[in-house]
Amino acid sequence: IYLPSTPEFAVERENTVNKEVHRKNREKQKLDNHMATVDQKVTIDCPWSIYSTIIALTFCIPFNAKHSLLSTGKRKYVQVCIQNLSELCFQLSDNSLKNSASCADLQLVPLNSESQQVIYSKQSIFFVWELKWTKELPPSLQCLFSVSFCPATSEEQSLTLKPFTYEFQVENFFTLYNVKTEIFPPLGAEYCKTGSLCSLEVSITRLADLLEVDRDEALTESD
Repeated sequence: IYLPSTPEFAVERENTVNKEVHRKNREKQKLDNHMATVDQKVTIDCPWSIYSTIIALTFCIPFNAKHSLLSTGKRKYVQVCIQNLSELCFQLSDNSLKNSASCADLQLVPLNSESQQVIYSKQSIFFVWELKWTKELPPSLQCLFSVSFCPATSEEQSLTLKPFTYEFQVENFFTLYNVKTEIFPPLGAEYCKTGSLCSLEVSITRLADLLEVDRDEALTESD
């Protein structure tokens, strides 16, 4: 998203005091927006002038994306979290997750019910896909997430914006441990009741051999 800024050639004509005030005001504006910004400069040269015009452009990144792999039993899920960094509200639509390396044995089944939804300022929205495979999982998964967005306000919905994309890679996504928990009522009681001291039993079972990078943080037999 582009935010207009003052051309640099106009700023250069100001004295040192005015430059410092302009710099502080610009930094304050960035802090107020709470958005990650990218500054670019465009130089305009005219054949009938000996001077070059430098225009400063500030682009604000509307979203931040991160992914995680969820596992329960033999079922695996890929989760993508989108966080709105801007002060604006956007309408999201047409979300998709594709495997860059086309594998016929692997499917990404979306579990997202709503095709269109509004993401408010500073809000996070999660998208989940289930991994389904017929033979065996590949050693790595190249994923490309894409979602279309536009301002949620009616007067700005006509703006044409490119979809937001997020590319990531998942490796070694086999399940290392199986965790089971169970709460037991006090001795001699049939049910757990409020105010009574109950016991929690946690069982951790290793399902696969560890890689070298995981051995240092792994649980040992004594742990």
